[in-house]
Amino acid sequence: MKKQNKKGFSLLELVLVLGVGSMMAFMRFQDMKNEQETIIANAVGQQIKQVGEAVNGYINIRYDKLSTLTLSSSQSSDPGPRVCNASGCEITYQTLVNEGLLPASYTGINALKSSYKIILKRSGISPNYVVNGLITTTLPWMEGDKYRYDLLGRAMQAAGIDSGMTQSATLASGLQGAWKEASTDYSNITSAGLMAYRVGYDSTMYSVYLRRDGTLPMTGDLNMGGKSIKNVQDITAAGTATANVLNSTGDTVVGAHIRVGGSAQVNGSINANNTVSAENIQSRGETYTQNWFRTLGDGGIYFQKWGGGWNMTDANTITAYNGKNVKTTGGVLSGYVKVSGNIEATGNIHSDKTIDANYFLPNSTEVVGTACPTQGLISKESTGAIISCQDGIWRRINYAADAPKPLKIILSCHAGNNSSNSCRKDVYTDLTFWRDGITRSEIKLVSERITRWWGDGCGSCYPGSFTYSNGVIQMSVNQAFVEREFTLSW
Repeated sequence: MKKQNKKGFSLLELVLVLGVGSMMAFMRFQDMKNEQETIIANAVGQQIKQVGEAVNGYINIRYDKLSTLTLSSSQSSDPGPRVCNASGCEITYQTLVNEGLLPASYTGINALKSSYKIILKRSGISPNYVVNGLITTTLPWMEGDKYRYDLLGRAMQAAGIDSGMTQSATLASGLQGAWKEASTDYSNITSAGLMAYRVGYDSTMYSVYLRRDGTLPMTGDLNMGGKSIKNVQDITAAGTATANVLNSTGDTVVGAHIRVGGSAQVNGSINANNTVSAENIQSRGETYTQNWFRTLGDGGIYFQKWGGGWNMTDANTITAYNGKNVKTTGGVLSGYVKVSGNIEATGNIHSDKTIDANYFLPNSTEVVGTACPTQGLISKESTGAIISCQDGIWRRINYAADAPKPLKIILSCHAGNNSSNSCRKDVYTDLTFWRDGITRSEIKLVSERITRWWGDGCGSCYPGSFTYSNGVIQMSVNQAFVEREFTLSW
């Protein structure tokens, strides 16, 4: 029996063919979608970059207005619109169109149908204000309820290093956190998923501008290619100025150091408002200072011709260098004077307090009882005994005219011996008062009393009398015996 061949596709084969075809169509659709998203992302990045470059140009030409926070609306010389407050200004795409920085056909809407919000901020100190800013889209890039950070990243690649995005409602940041701005500084950070672009002085693209009014500092070296700079009023340098010949016909103001490899010849005065530092300073004339003359080390003042000077090698002592003498015709005033050797004076040494020493040696010799010039002077006798000047007379040191010294003398006398030495006593001579420089008139009788007496049975007898004058005692008795005690002082 012969088999019959059937022509056509089976149902299974048809299903397989349709499945493969559908898969290929879906994959092609995804590729087309990815390509379309890439195109849109590139367009979004290029569009915000175009706006950013226009804003940088606007900051360049309107810095004077932005730095003073001056608003503008429909003025021919400053067309605006520009709204300012105490910290910054806000402009629109129309401001850039009016300034000719964007084409007249520009609509201010990007490929995602989002407009832009442009905030500019002023910071720094007058007159060197810095103007920075942030551009953001007003609509986030979302698909359903998801933010398309992947497409924002592609747009950033197209926009360049100054571009960024928001991943929260409080912070905008650049690629890998290269820069960050907060919503507290820029009110156009309102949502996650926004495209952002940094403008102004801190941005990278702004460095391509060189402002002729000098308000934009250089971010690199200025190479003149061997050409001259002419008609310059002032050149202020914070670093090193290098020149083969520096010829200035007026004032030269340098903010840092001037380094001279050879000698500096100055035909006039050198006026410094701060420190003049040099290894050695030699003056052919006099040196004046209106304040302290300070040395920073152990040195001091050295007199080259004579080899001496003043210096300090510790925190307590000023030393006359090289063992030189210190001489003055005036006074030496000090709270404390310490001498390790001798003190010699051709005049007087005066102290309001105590003079304390191991020994005191007067170098003069005087005679007791002779005249002396000044009350209180101290000298010595030839024997070495100390004497002092008291009431114009050299006296021994234990004498004091105003301090009586009691002296008790017992003198007895027998009747019939009134003229004998036993009834008479020369105190001044016998006790050698003269050796102490004491005069007779200075010896005074303080008191007298009878210590013993008796007669020869005479009931009406009395002990007799006595006289005293200038250190001499004279007794007289009319009975057998009298003994008296005399108290003297001087």
